[in-house]
Amino acid sequence: MRLQWKYSLVINLSVIAILVAFYFFDSLRVRREMNALHALGAERGAELKKMAENTILRAVVTELETSKVFDAAQLDRVLDELKRERPDMQDVLDIHVSLDDTRIRSSLLSREDTANINLDASDLAQIETKGATVDTVEGQNATAIVIKYLVSLATPKQIEPPDVDYETTLNNGSIPFPLWKILVAQNIYVMDAIVTVQEKGQRWWITDKERVNLYTLWKENDTLSIQKTQVGYIQVLFNVPDIDKSIRSALLMHAILIVIVGALLVILIDLTTNHLIMRPLERMTRIIQSAETDNLSLEQDYSSDEIGKATHNLVRMLWQLRDAHSKRIDALGQFAAGIAHEIRNPLNSIGMTAQYLKSVFSQPKVSSDDIEEAKELLEIVDNKIEELKEISEEFLTLNRPRKLNREPVNLKVLVDQVLVEFALITEEAKVQVIKNYDENLPDVPLDAALVRQTLFNFVQNSIQAMPKGGSIYITTLLEEVDRKTEQAVIEVRDTGIGIPEEIQEQIYDAYFTTKDATGGIGLGLAVSHQIITAHKGKIEVRSQMGMGTAFKISFPLNDDKLL
Repeated sequence: MRLQWKYSLVINLSVIAILVAFYFFDSLRVRREMNALHALGAERGAELKKMAENTILRAVVTELETSKVFDAAQLDRVLDELKRERPDMQDVLDIHVSLDDTRIRSSLLSREDTANINLDASDLAQIETKGATVDTVEGQNATAIVIKYLVSLATPKQIEPPDVDYETTLNNGSIPFPLWKILVAQNIYVMDAIVTVQEKGQRWWITDKERVNLYTLWKENDTLSIQKTQVGYIQVLFNVPDIDKSIRSALLMHAILIVIVGALLVILIDLTTNHLIMRPLERMTRIIQSAETDNLSLEQDYSSDEIGKATHNLVRMLWQLRDAHSKRIDALGQFAAGIAHEIRNPLNSIGMTAQYLKSVFSQPKVSSDDIEEAKELLEIVDNKIEELKEISEEFLTLNRPRKLNREPVNLKVLVDQVLVEFALITEEAKVQVIKNYDENLPDVPLDAALVRQTLFNFVQNSIQAMPKGGSIYITTLLEEVDRKTEQAVIEVRDTGIGIPEEIQEQIYDAYFTTKDATGGIGLGLAVSHQIITAHKGKIEVRSQMGMGTAFKISFPLNDDKLL
């Protein structure tokens, strides 16, 4: 697994686990506290509702029915006195009283003429069904209870009952027509009214939909009485310190848990980063520093993660570089020795010839035969000088681009010329050469001498790779790269010992050799690769230990720049 994915996976899974645990335990705590808070709120709400209905409502209604008028100042004094005298009302923050609508007309504290008791349709419906609404006040640690009250401030009117069975009609929720006519005569207009039974056959509420007036109709002996009843609302604001304290405690605990979770995440990320990244990187840094002092060791323990593996590969690569450097120094020494050997032979011949010529021309009399022999010796010297030029040119052109002398070449003829040179060698080595030529292969623009040298190197390597004999398969063919590009291919395949996979990328390096025992200096494939690259060709190797090696050499045919 790549380090970045492993690191991300560990961090993300750990964070998710901690957050899930935090959510689980915090939700349990919040649920427990909310249940306690709901229980406390329900208990306090019941107490406050009971106080509002039994104490405050009774005081307001009594005052209004006694005075028969809504005197806000007097009502304020009554409520203030009630709060001061009743110990159970110490948590009352304010009391708002309205009449006929929701505009606040009386209050314990200072009031504004435009202030209203905020009630929507759902609040009014809840008051009608449950008798009160209980809600929290935004921005304040208070609970608001709103209750409805009914009060009759007008004097009751007595009317003669109609000579019909009006009780049954009223009990069914409507006003009989004879009774409606009597009410109109009293200037009481209750068209499309709603009748609510308060006491069956004795007391009813009649609500005028059009003018929103409420009347109380009751039967006393054989007479009927009706009185206009006014509707108002009382809003009581209670301080709830216990609930406020519980909320503050819950918020504080939540903040503490967040700090704890944050600290755990910081510690977790720090430990994970140190374990997965920082410590392995420090170990790698120490290894690099050890490399500077030539104190490397593959015997120490390495972690199994990606950085540990990279560190181990780094140490192995440094070992390989150091070993390769040592081998290249040795190869360079062998190469220099080979060059010296190659140069020494021509120089020895030139020196010996020069000494002989000196002795010949030092004679008092030089014969014509001596002159002819001298010419032959000078010819030898000239050949040796040309040989030295070729050796020096080979050395100088090793690491610089080749200069090509291209001409159309028949690959079949070229390969046969190379194989002729190995006729005796292959027979002695018990190596069979199997040729498979493409007769339709066109001539290829090549530098014949350089390509001949390249093929010579590959055939020679194949023979050396089969010390106990074997077969060499040489194939030429025409290969289509795409619709516009074709290339000529030469494949040299043997049944030798093969090339280890780990060194297949190094076989084209100069001075790299696997034939130290036979005196190879590692230039054959390096020079061959350089020649093929100069032709804009490509070389590919396929090899498996014990199964042989195949070199595929490709030369482009359709490149106009080649000619």
